[in-house]
Amino acid sequence: MLLDGTNFEGGGYGGHWCKACRQPILFQQPSTRIEFQNDPDGTKGLTGMYHRECGRPFASLARVVNLDPRTLR
Repeated sequence: MLLDGTNFEGGGYGGHWCKACRQPILFQQPSTRIEFQNDPDGTKGLTGMYHRECGRPFASLARVVNLDPRTLR
């Protein structure tokens, strides 16, 4: 089944879309929200919902980006 948003009844999908693979996150799929401090509202395309597997590299990147440089001394 093609999940490009054209095959949902009612003409659209109202749920979350994975920021990594750009596919819908269906009801029972494991997912996670990843937040980047430099993109708190998601306008840069980083903060948001990810499939759990798709989000793993982004979660690692978020940990690094969100580090406070004052605590690394």
